[in-house]
Amino acid sequence: MHKQIVNELRLSFVIRPQGPILIKSGREAGADPTLLDMNFVRIHHGQLGETVYLPGSSLKGTIRSYCEKIARTVVPGDDHFCCNPLDGKESCGARVQDENKRREKAKEPLLTSAEVYRRLCTACKLFGHTVMASHLQIADAYPAQAINDPTSGTGQRDGVAIDRISGAVAVGPFNLEVVTRGEFSSHLYLKNFQLWQVGLLALALRDLKEGRVPIGFGKSRGLGRVAVDYSDLEVSYPGQVGPTTDKDFGKYLYGVAAFAVANKEAYQFMDEKPLLLPAARPVEDAEWGRATLRWKLPEGATKAQQAQTSQAIEEMLKATVPTWQNYVIGRRPG
Repeated sequence: MHKQIVNELRLSFVIRPQGPILIKSGREAGADPTLLDMNFVRIHHGQLGETVYLPGSSLKGTIRSYCEKIARTVVPGDDHFCCNPLDGKESCGARVQDENKRREKAKEPLLTSAEVYRRLCTACKLFGHTVMASHLQIADAYPAQAINDPTSGTGQRDGVAIDRISGAVAVGPFNLEVVTRGEFSSHLYLKNFQLWQVGLLALALRDLKEGRVPIGFGKSRGLGRVAVDYSDLEVSYPGQVGPTTDKDFGKYLYGVAAFAVANKEAYQFMDEKPLLLPAARPVEDAEWGRATLRWKLPEGATKAQQAQTSQAIEEMLKATVPTWQNYVIGRRPG
């Protein structure tokens, strides 16, 4: 399934702290008096120099965890609909490995890629597991300019840990390095997607955008609230030469099952009809065999244009939510 690319979605967005946030580097002060007890993760960037940033792994982990909560809410108590990826016995990866060990002992053929995919739960089909690569990638989020000191966005927050029995200070005081302002640009890339997967992502991104999904350390202490603005969205269909295709890319959104995927029947993709877009759009790059739709900010865009573009992208993502609802209804027992 990963040997072909039949559809792609790339969403660029900007994350803005709505209060202090901290993604810990794991580097403690020790004997260095210049360091705080808990320090923000840093990197040496080619253009920015040394700066704090938001790791893509942290963003992806936050979004995956929230998508798992959504899945367990709509279909509770079903580990096959959404597993615990950290469970060494009942996670998708553990179950696949156990089955392959059984087959190996019985001298039977190991599970094929299609058979592995069918055995994955909702979250693992999208985010991957030890036995299957992810369909989703999220890039590190970098600020527009280096953020290293209180004048550019970092600051200090003090705290203590309270003993729950005595009510006295158990640990502390300690200090944390937090980021309180700035804009961090990132993008996510989704390939060979089914429409319901975009719908599930749209729900998680909506709540992240509205500040309901905190990121990083200290969420229960009020840290981690962010806002998100969409800047660009691109949907592409590689290998589709415009005049010869039977698909109307400017009017509909197509999932992976709509294309000629090797061994497609074995994957048992959900039968999804093409999704009517909120508004027809011009198809670009068709002459290159890569039909592409773009929702893009113009150069030097005003705030009004930025808001308009973000709203258009949000409407497009919202249009995919019913496909997630159909997926849930089709997978609910009974």
